[in-house]
Amino acid sequence: MNVTPPDLELWLTGYVRAQAEIAGHNVAVSNKEPSDLRTPLTRALIVVRDDSGTRLSHVTFDRSIGFSVLAGTRQNDQPANDLARWLAAIVFDDALPLAEGCPIAAVDWGGCNGPYAVPDSLDVARRYLTAQYVAAGSW
Repeated sequence: MNVTPPDLELWLTGYVRAQAEIAGHNVAVSNKEPSDLRTPLTRALIVVRDDSGTRLSHVTFDRSIGFSVLAGTRQNDQPANDLARWLAAIVFDDALPLAEGCPIAAVDWGGCNGPYAVPDSLDVARRYLTAQYVAAGSW
């Protein structure tokens, strides 16, 4: 039986987008940073990136996911800080595997890092965080 690794980037992008809407955050959520990104941003941006990982068993995979949060400006970084902390609460939550349709079996807290500041060439505040998951494949 062939087991396909989960598309956590796709699932998490949709999940974070839905949670942001519920929370009333005016934010774009994508798996790609726009090539024509310009400041000032018209709304905050969250970018989800699957950094992959090892296969743990026939059906489970270790996955590291990176999240970039862009908001505010270098001098006004509070919007990015607030949004990044909100995002960390969502993606580090050990109840995340209970969400409908979630391919995540467990949150590995040892791989949950950040958020922390990352320098950017644009006048925007960028925050980065990582989450580590054990995820189930499909067959």
